[in-house]
Amino acid sequence: MKSSVYLLALILFAVDLPALHAQEYGKLRALNQRAADVVKQRNDFVAQVLTSYAIPHERNEQGAVVRIKTDGRWLDVTTIEIVPVLKEAADKRQQVAAHQLFFYTADGGILDLFSELTIH
Repeated sequence: MKSSVYLLALILFAVDLPALHAQEYGKLRALNQRAADVVKQRNDFVAQVLTSYAIPHERNEQGAVVRIKTDGRWLDVTTIEIVPVLKEAADKRQQVAAHQLFFYTADGGILDLFSELTIH
């Protein structure tokens, strides 16, 4: 009797395991796609802000801004921070009204931009 229960459990486990694995793979694939979409939105937003300020910039193959031109010099960008600027709505909830962008460059400089553009 015990061996029948173990055999049945083993069969059920073996049958359900591929289905569970496929489900998890599908979830992982969806998460990876969402992450790629968010990175693309971020990169496009940063480029849109620079364009709105007429700041020449270069992007890499992934669309990330890697160089900016300020004061007639091209500077390598090492890090970009995007900080939402909040405002309080009439119902007391906080809403994103703008973004502060900080471009850290390889020479130790920081370009600080304020933008009311929204991320699409």
